Amino acid sequence: MWVNINESFASEIYQLYALVLQVIDGRSIFYYNPNKLECSWQSFQQHNLTTQPQWVWRSQMPYALLKEQQASELFVLACLPERFNMNELAGLTASLSHLRDAPVLIELTSSSLLLSSIKDSLATQILSYCLQSYMLNVALYFQDWTSPVILYSFLAFPNFSLIKNRFTSSSLSRQGGQLFPNQLNNLKGYTLRVMPDFSEPNTILYRDALGVTRIGGFMWNFIDTFAKKLGASLSLVHPTWRPGRNLGEAYMLEFTKNGSVDIGLITVQVAERYRNRYYQYSYPIVYGSWCIMLPLERPIEVRAVYERILEAKALALLLISFGCYYLSFLLEVVPFSTWIRYCCCCLRLTPRLLALLVVCACQAQLFSLMIMCPGEAPIDSFDALLASDLRIFGLRSEFDSLDGDFRARYAAAFRLTNNVSELFKLRNSFNTSWAYTITTIKWVIMDAQQNYFQSPLFRYSELCLTHNYPFSILLSDESIYHKSLKLFTMRTQESGLLLHWMKQSFLDMLKADRMQLKDYSKPNQVQQLRLQDFQIAWLCYGGGLCLAVIVFAVELLRFYVNVCLDSL
Repeated sequence: MWVNINESFASEIYQLYALVLQVIDGRSIFYYNPNKLECSWQSFQQHNLTTQPQWVWRSQMPYALLKEQQASELFVLACLPERFNMNELAGLTASLSHLRDAPVLIELTSSSLLLSSIKDSLATQILSYCLQSYMLNVALYFQDWTSPVILYSFLAFPNFSLIKNRFTSSSLSRQGGQLFPNQLNNLKGYTLRVMPDFSEPNTILYRDALGVTRIGGFMWNFIDTFAKKLGASLSLVHPTWRPGRNLGEAYMLEFTKNGSVDIGLITVQVAERYRNRYYQYSYPIVYGSWCIMLPLERPIEVRAVYERILEAKALALLLISFGCYYLSFLLEVVPFSTWIRYCCCCLRLTPRLLALLVVCACQAQLFSLMIMCPGEAPIDSFDALLASDLRIFGLRSEFDSLDGDFRARYAAAFRLTNNVSELFKLRNSFNTSWAYTITTIKWVIMDAQQNYFQSPLFRYSELCLTHNYPFSILLSDESIYHKSLKLFTMRTQESGLLLHWMKQSFLDMLKADRMQLKDYSKPNQVQQLRLQDFQIAWLCYGGGLCLAVIVFAVELLRFYVNVCLDSL
């Protein structure tokens, strides 16, 4: 009878590890045995698991370097005594830092016969601790050769629930052959705590026509769809932050660190200098730049239009050609060969052709300038911006995060405020008195509204403070949503759904009365030319006339001087 029971236990153990082989396929293996106990999987390790990379850890201290050495999927086999202490479990979770989504199979060695109720209590204690440590893929069994193999696991959502199953072929088939089912497939109404930063158009808080508080914005649509996919509900955690202030990254990190919220819904840049916070950022939601939104260049004055008609180089060429024309007359009286006289005839023809060309070109250029008046020289650098009368209206907190050399050099180009509402109000009203700092995400909304203008007022310049940076949201260090959120993000990006939500945020801004569907541009007013507009033309005409009179007077003077000299 005893032999049969032992054989039955051994048979079930080998069935269990046959299933483990399927899970391990392609994974590395980590053996955690701090007390150097004799576990049933040791012989299985020696005979069946000889091709996978393996770590064997037999120390009470956690293996802190595991996440740095592990570059692929991991499977964990842990061996603990029935009279364990919490330090041993803490060592396991510390060794699996940022690897806690790995499947873990725990064996509890038994030195005495334990009652079923005591086993259930021990299993509940261990698995509850694993859930609190964000380890969802955990199963355990007791090394009791006198009884069948009982496999303990748990359901994490919506609340902890212990699962106790006799491990047999029939029970395995009922589980669909899965030793570690995906717990995030259905959260069964579990509440995700989300804290938005209410930075428009990411998240927009407003009241509808019935006075009901609602939230819009593309980031809210993103996280709401993510929660519905997981079968979860959303709980909004309002930031305790004074209105008119910018909800910063450091403030939001405190809530995700201490577990007050599951997701901090603020788009932040993953900066190189914050590499120690790597695991607190999600997979990049969007890639964008942080640049300057510049007013379009003002049209030049009418006086400047005439100055552009005939440039100095063209005028100099025309004067030189006329000089050659008069030189040809002087060369005509000198006895040269025939081919030189032929060249002189060509010189007389050249200024006439150039004059015709210049007149036609000037007339065509004048008409084009009158139809579409050109703008002032575009601002293409921060130095040009500093030399102009335009200044950037931005937030002091954002300016303080910039490079020190840049701040020292271009501080005079900025006008800073601590009131984020003031910035939004001026920028959303398309106030052309200022330039504004803006991200690629928010420029999509501004550009969408400008499509309703008669003529655009602003352009997204190439004066950028950061180029093509990844923007992420915040999670806790060991969040269980990292992988599922990454997969969901990639799917929404590939399908174009994320871009659709970004463009849809313009409608949310209209619903929230943050933007107005009206034309902020000034209509083009056609005005008649005035006499003073021809000031330069009159001056050029007068100057040319005076020059002609002087030349005519010189020619007469030469004639009458010769006459006077002959009469003497």
